[in-house]
Amino acid sequence: MKLIKVILIILLLYFTTSFIYSQTNLYLFGKGNFVMPSGSEDDYEPGENDFPLASSFNNFGFGLGVIIGSKTVFYGLEAHYTLSGKTTLTDPSDNDTVDIDTYKYISGFLTIGFNLINNPTIRLFINGGGGVSYTLDATMKTYTSQLGYETQIEPSRKYPITAFGGLGIIINYSPSLGLLFSGRYQYVALDEPESVIVVLAGLVVGF
Repeated sequence: MKLIKVILIILLLYFTTSFIYSQTNLYLFGKGNFVMPSGSEDDYEPGENDFPLASSFNNFGFGLGVIIGSKTVFYGLEAHYTLSGKTTLTDPSDNDTVDIDTYKYISGFLTIGFNLINNPTIRLFINGGGGVSYTLDATMKTYTSQLGYETQIEPSRKYPITAFGGLGIIINYSPSLGLLFSGRYQYVALDEPESVIVVLAGLVVGF
């Protein structure tokens, strides 16, 4: 028990000292999402889940974030707005397909990261985070398949848990302005989980 208290005190002192000498960065970014195929033929249920297979698709979005940290460790918050895309659903019983629009959504993340390289010109880092997404306009929509059947589509979950991990670089043009480039793997906990490769690019403003 005493050992745990000592460890907690050391950690508290470390983080307190880090934030005394910390820097705050605000970043604005655009992003591209590359969503991988999802679903399985085993999920097919006539009349309940006629189109369980979803093709890969791309969509785009934008967002902002703020991070506070020391030379080594940083923490932050991010907010994302993701636009709709188009995907094709397949009925494995007869290979019927239907093209649908995916739902727009917003996301919020708590993030933590570690700087691998940090100098006045370049910052190379790894980071990760977790949060929740909120599906916008989450109403049931009706589409007509290639074979002429009507099918109704609705979000499997309105508030899916979302997590990511990735690698990024910031190229500084001055102590207060830089460019951000980052790549991430993102997991969205839907009934049919989505795996997404996310690419971000944007501006970083230091304070």
